[in-house]
Amino acid sequence: MNIHLHTFGCRLNQYESEKISYELKNMGANITELDNAEAIAINTCTVTNDSDKKLIAYLEKLGDLSQKKVFLIGCYVSKKDKDSSIIKDNIILIPNEKKEEASEIIFNTMHNNSENKINNPIFFPQEQSRAYLKIQDGCEVFCTYCIVSRVRGSHRSVEPQKIFDAVKMANDYGYKEIVLTGLNLGSYNYNNEISFYNILTQILEHSSKYGIRIRLSSVEPLYFDDNLISLFKNDDVLCPHAHIPLQSGSNKILKLMNRRYTREDYLSVTEKLYKTNSNMAISSDVMVGFPHEENTDFNDTYDLCEKSKFIKIHIFRYSNRENTPSSKMDSQVGYRTKLKRAKILNTLNGKLKDLYYKNAEGRDLKIVIEKTLSDNNYIGTSGEYLKCKLHSESSLNKKELTSVKALKYEGGIMLCN
Repeated sequence: MNIHLHTFGCRLNQYESEKISYELKNMGANITELDNAEAIAINTCTVTNDSDKKLIAYLEKLGDLSQKKVFLIGCYVSKKDKDSSIIKDNIILIPNEKKEEASEIIFNTMHNNSENKINNPIFFPQEQSRAYLKIQDGCEVFCTYCIVSRVRGSHRSVEPQKIFDAVKMANDYGYKEIVLTGLNLGSYNYNNEISFYNILTQILEHSSKYGIRIRLSSVEPLYFDDNLISLFKNDDVLCPHAHIPLQSGSNKILKLMNRRYTREDYLSVTEKLYKTNSNMAISSDVMVGFPHEENTDFNDTYDLCEKSKFIKIHIFRYSNRENTPSSKMDSQVGYRTKLKRAKILNTLNGKLKDLYYKNAEGRDLKIVIEKTLSDNNYIGTSGEYLKCKLHSESSLNKKELTSVKALKYEGGIMLCN
């Protein structure tokens, strides 16, 4: 059975597609190029209107697929107002609530089987230098600009023992860094008994036995209480890097977004993190041009980014998403204004990155090896998420965790030895 797998959207989608591919291969399927495929599986995204258009354009580009099964998976399938004209007789829909079973559904449909259980639900892409472990899915925050919480469903948390088993397996595969992921990672709450702080504490206990460090993916600011912040003291086991979405530094805009925190709350979190670990690196997501955003609101955002000393700002220009509350708001911001504000923030982004890297010169770092260059040179990433270049006379392997000295920031990368 030959299957072509195509993915749209976020890193979580990419991870889930790789997991589906891995499981299908274990069942005996071949993941092939489109021309050789008997079936096509498409992991969809619907975060913006453009995402929907890209999917429809892709299906149109494929042409007549009446002789092939097409599996549409995920967020677009779960939205209520999807375009029914693209749903042909040969298209099978797999919504988000069935995504964990996607490989089984695909395999069984192609073989007319009723059951084919996956023996090993834990997955790590072997070509990557770090392991990604999804421990949570779903979101119930309902930001006014976002449709993802409406299509991904309510909070779901992975059973703790499965997580601990995955940590052991990561060690067996030679990983020295695990990235914990989830749609709303900080909302982890297993059986209303084990919170994100509780599970993270237990994960760190398990990972430290194997010399594995843990990195957190995106965590919303409202989950950074004093207990969670205190865990960043030990940067041998928890990477001193936090990605904390901001979106706006204006209290007015945050309220319109339904973000459930204020600029003062956010600054309190970043200040506590820097006090807990002076080497802490913080990155963020920031949106410009949200409805009703005036110059004073943008200036508040700029000011907060500067005070938070971000190592990296992911900048997004707001775009209307159909069927979200923000799309119905008046006082929409013009395209040129959004472009101008994004450019201003991007300039600040470069300055803040340069400042953090320069201040890190002379520091002892631990990096995960990601790539081997010529002449005993290697590329890796530190716990602070600094991109590093290392020269070593001894041979180093991908995934390996090694100690280095940061020498000089040059050409957008930290030179180390």
